[in-house]
Amino acid sequence: MPGTDTFLSVNEARTRILAAVRPLAPVSLALAEVHGLVTAEDVASQVDVPGFDNSAFDGYALRAADVAGARADAGVSLRVVGEVAAGQAGEVHVEPGTAARIMTGAPIPPGADAVLPFEDTDGVHWAQKSGAANGEVHVLETAEPGENIRRRGGDVARGDVVAPKGRVLDAAHIGVLASVDVTEVRVHPRARVAILPTGDEIVEVGDPIAPGQVRNSNAWGLDALARRYGAIAERLPIAPDTEAGLRAAIRHGRDADLLVTIGGVSMGDYDLVRNVIASAGRMDFWQINMRPGKPLAFGEIDGTPVIGLPGNPVSSMVCFELFVRPALLKLMGHTRLVNPMVQPRALEPMRSSSGKRTYVRVTVSRDGDELVCAPAGEQDSFRLTSMTEGNGLAVLAEGAEIHAGDPVTVIALDEREMLLLSQPATLIP
Repeated sequence: MPGTDTFLSVNEARTRILAAVRPLAPVSLALAEVHGLVTAEDVASQVDVPGFDNSAFDGYALRAADVAGARADAGVSLRVVGEVAAGQAGEVHVEPGTAARIMTGAPIPPGADAVLPFEDTDGVHWAQKSGAANGEVHVLETAEPGENIRRRGGDVARGDVVAPKGRVLDAAHIGVLASVDVTEVRVHPRARVAILPTGDEIVEVGDPIAPGQVRNSNAWGLDALARRYGAIAERLPIAPDTEAGLRAAIRHGRDADLLVTIGGVSMGDYDLVRNVIASAGRMDFWQINMRPGKPLAFGEIDGTPVIGLPGNPVSSMVCFELFVRPALLKLMGHTRLVNPMVQPRALEPMRSSSGKRTYVRVTVSRDGDELVCAPAGEQDSFRLTSMTEGNGLAVLAEGAEIHAGDPVTVIALDEREMLLLSQPATLIP
């Protein structure tokens, strides 16, 4: 088991995990299923959008030359020859001295080269009886050729790449793909992660609990994190503290793209997970020079990567963010794998633990024009509530000591919240 008797750095451990995973093979999925996924190839449009010249306003389609002298106090009178509604090609033709009522999105009728909105006309002389046009409109503004006309291909031209390879598809991309009639997209699929809690002391939520037992909170929290990052999570039944029981449980997770175990990777008499990984497959490393989360194991069984997380609630969640999250993202074709970081000013002193890379749960907030942070309560690794109170992890290098007022690097646990905090709050009238 190479590397299991040494403490790796956080960066080396993450590098070795990421080197062992590859993006999942591309698949074609329906448009309704690809939100948040990464394109595996360029998607080019086979059509123009808009597919025809159309009106940007409700108003009148006309010839710009006919209203060259129009003014508010000297309107130009045009005969109205018909109406064009959205979705109707119609048979209206605009000749010199005429205009056609037109609705937003309706095709520009032949002969017209501009549209003026109703607001630029008197709009009251139009009448229609028995389907025959016999009205007129007084135009009160001049127009330029092409004014208020959305040109064919003005948004997307045939052949344009609307979603390049490697793009994470968001709501706007889905809308554009729909506009060019794409029904399927070639993407990297969602990674399937199996989450295996271990330990005789673990009891499922809702089941009767005895003295000395604890709830299966870790698996539920990590399940939610996996889904938050776009993966498909499966919580496996709790495995007992026996090698036979662990082997049987692990067999159920080998078909996943990534197997994550919880607990059983420390140095206790019943910490059997790393031994089972080593005997059933291959162990790459065990133990990292960090706190919380030192007893983290990594290996593979039958080609499936296995990350063994510590059992302490905070340790498992921190290690998930640092090691499991980037592995899942790489499997799903992402190239931006690490959490964004900010650098607020520390409000309280912080110190790394015993020469280890230390991650302190902190609350980042705004103080005037700058970001500040303070520890989110007590830092014991069993205090899971500190993860609910904090929104970041302050990264303290080995041997580092941060004084009040010093800048400190913080990993954002909620990217959107951190982005909002990083920008001054301004009300726009």
